[in-house]
Amino acid sequence: MDLRERVQKAISHQEVFPVPVDLFENGVYPELGRDLYQHFQIPIGDLDGLLDKLGSSIRWGNPTYQGPALEEKLGLGVAYPFRKAFKNIWGTWDGLETYSPNIFERPLAKAESTADIHAHTWPNPDWFDFSRIGVPFLQPDEFIPIDKWSRKYQNYLRIGGGWCPIASRVLDLFGMETGLINIASRPDLIHATMQHISDFYIEYYNQFAQVGRGYFDVLGFGDDFATQKNLLFSPTHWRKYFLPLWKELFAIAHKNGMKSMMHSCGAIAPVIGDLIDAGLDILEVVQITAKGMGAEFLKTEYGKDLVFYGGIDVQNLMPYGTEQEVRAETRRLIDIFGRDGGYILVTSHFLMDDVPYQNVIAMYEEGNTYIPERAAASS
Repeated sequence: MDLRERVQKAISHQEVFPVPVDLFENGVYPELGRDLYQHFQIPIGDLDGLLDKLGSSIRWGNPTYQGPALEEKLGLGVAYPFRKAFKNIWGTWDGLETYSPNIFERPLAKAESTADIHAHTWPNPDWFDFSRIGVPFLQPDEFIPIDKWSRKYQNYLRIGGGWCPIASRVLDLFGMETGLINIASRPDLIHATMQHISDFYIEYYNQFAQVGRGYFDVLGFGDDFATQKNLLFSPTHWRKYFLPLWKELFAIAHKNGMKSMMHSCGAIAPVIGDLIDAGLDILEVVQITAKGMGAEFLKTEYGKDLVFYGGIDVQNLMPYGTEQEVRAETRRLIDIFGRDGGYILVTSHFLMDDVPYQNVIAMYEEGNTYIPERAAASS
C-alpha cells in the first residue's frame, strides 16, 4: 500500500496501520528545518526531500496572488511562515501575528455605520491565478501550473487551500476588543462585514474548486475562534454570524468531488457537532490539551463522522519532552485516534525552532512504524 492509498483509506474511515503522517501544512520553522535537512543529509530548502524523509502522505497547494502590489513594512520582526510584513488584501497586516490595535490602526476600528463598512476597500477573487499552484512560503516564480503540480504529487493526497479566517478576519478588521464588542452588541456592523467576507470567499472557493476539480482531493479552510479554555464568544453568536458561511464553503468542496478540511485551534468542542452538521469531513489541529478536547472524548464522540488531523502537542511535549515521552504519546494517540481509521498523525501546529530535531525524528519514526498489538494480532 503506497502513501496515497494509505491516507485515502484513513480518510474513508478504514483502519490502517501504520497510520498516515504529514508535516503540519508542509511547513517547518527555519532553524529546526536546517537541523532536519542536515540530519537527513539533504540540501537545505529541499522541502519535498524532507517531506519524503519524514514519510509525509500529503502535499498542500495554494493559488498564485497576482493582484495589486501589497505595501510592505521593513524593520519589523516577522513570524513564520511570512518572509516580510505586508498589508494584505483585506487592509490589515500579515507577518506580525497580532491583533493589537497599537502597532497599526485597524481599518474598521472606527466604523459607526454599515455605510462605513461598505466604504472599506474589499478584496477581489480575480486577484488570484487559480491555475498556478504552490505553497505560501515559496516565491511566486516557484508556483507551477496546476496540472503539472497534480502530476508531480500524484502519489500523495493533495490539499488545495487552507487558512481562510472568518471570525478571525472580523476581529482583525475591527481589532480584538472592538470586534468582540460589536459581535455582542452591533449585529448591523457584523452582518455588513460578513456580507463582504462571504462574497469574497464564496467566489474565491468556487473558482478555486472548479479549476482544481480532479487535481485536489481535499479543499482546505481555516479559522480560529477559541482560546484554550473556551470559544471567544458564545456558541449562539458563532452560529448566527459564522456557521452559515461554513456550510456554504463545505458544500463547494463536496460539489466538486472533494473532502472538506478545517483548521481551528483551541477549545472548539461546543461547536464541533455544528461543523459536522454543516459538512465538515476533516478537523485539523486537534489541540488535545485544550479544554474539552481530550483524545478519547473526541474519538468516542465524533470519530464516526470526523477524520482527525493533528494531536501531537507542540507547546510542551515536542519542545520540552524527552524522545521517550514523544514516542509514548505518539503511540497513545495512534491507539486512540487510529482505531477504526480516520486519523492522520501530525503535530497540533507548526514545529517551531524550540523543538529539538531529535524529538521530530522520534515522532515520525514511531508514527511510520507503530502498529498496535491488537491490530498486529488480527492481521
